[in-house]
Amino acid sequence: MTFTVVTKGFKQQFDRWTDALDTANRLKSELKSWFVDIRIFNDENLVWMYSKLRAHPEYIGPGTYDRLVQLFVAEAQAESLTRAPWQIRDRTFTWGEQTYLMGVLNVTPDSFSDGGQFNSVETALKQAQALAAAGIDILDVGGQSTRPGAAQISLSEELSRVLPVIEAIRADAQLQRVPVSIDTTRAAVARAAIAAGADIINDISGGTYDADMFKAAADTDVPLILMHLRGTPETMQQQTNYDDVMAEIASFLHQQIEVATAAGVARQNICIDPGIGFAKTYPQNLIILRQLRQLEALGCPILVGASRKSFIGWILDRSDPQQRVWGTAAACSAAIANGADILRIHDGAEMADVAKVADAIWRDRLPTA
Repeated sequence: MTFTVVTKGFKQQFDRWTDALDTANRLKSELKSWFVDIRIFNDENLVWMYSKLRAHPEYIGPGTYDRLVQLFVAEAQAESLTRAPWQIRDRTFTWGEQTYLMGVLNVTPDSFSDGGQFNSVETALKQAQALAAAGIDILDVGGQSTRPGAAQISLSEELSRVLPVIEAIRADAQLQRVPVSIDTTRAAVARAAIAAGADIINDISGGTYDADMFKAAADTDVPLILMHLRGTPETMQQQTNYDDVMAEIASFLHQQIEVATAAGVARQNICIDPGIGFAKTYPQNLIILRQLRQLEALGCPILVGASRKSFIGWILDRSDPQQRVWGTAAACSAAIANGADILRIHDGAEMADVAKVADAIWRDRLPTA
């Protein structure tokens, strides 16, 4: 199988689909004329085209997204991608054997579900202790609300919210060995949080908001979670038009994995998140849960954050996020059944039970006693 990139004055053949796509994306910046296209052919078949004249410059013909997904899958299988375990403090994360839980610790006044509940060091530490006692595997500390419509806060404000909480966690005897992730899109916050004791960077922008984020992850050599998102929390729900939502998520995440590794991030340190609730309609979120295994071809552990989200409220007709625990349980079970490795959750004890039973059913992880 070969792929040929063609544009004015350029024609080159590649054995790998991703090499052809990377070359075509590089040529975009060199395309000076409005009347010249960049095309990729698989043998004689057009599979991708970029044109400045189109309303959607990256144009894929009808039915071609399935073909592109198959190309990503075939290439991943050919390269026999393996997901290496993460070793963080005294914990080993072995992908595929069990579901790991990431407990949400929002130190914000305006998060969609628990804004204002844990925005002091004392209340945040108490919640961290409760999550750890429930059996969560990672504490995810965030100081910037990412709910739909949320406005960006200043760098100094974000730092003042998260650093004291991370420092308090590391000073607490019960929590000092629990892995901590920093939920941020700013490289400066990521670096400061790692220095304060965080172990993982969780970037909802997939590395698109801050050009220095990949270098921060490479320099600190910590795991990096890349999420799919369009726009910003203020604008994302106006950007939900997809021809094929799973194919476009896979394409975006593949591109960001390549950018990250080119910047020095170890591939085995990368985790991916399809971004449920971020630039997605309610039905699109359900498609993601049904078709989650399509992302396995990217060769990275998969995180799913469906906890208490509005699509669950839509199904159950419940406007209060804290009344969506049972619906969250169903969504988490679906995610586990379809290959999720990490669940980002609010309700520690309840979702720990869900994960144990779901793992027994789908992963044959049975009680040892």
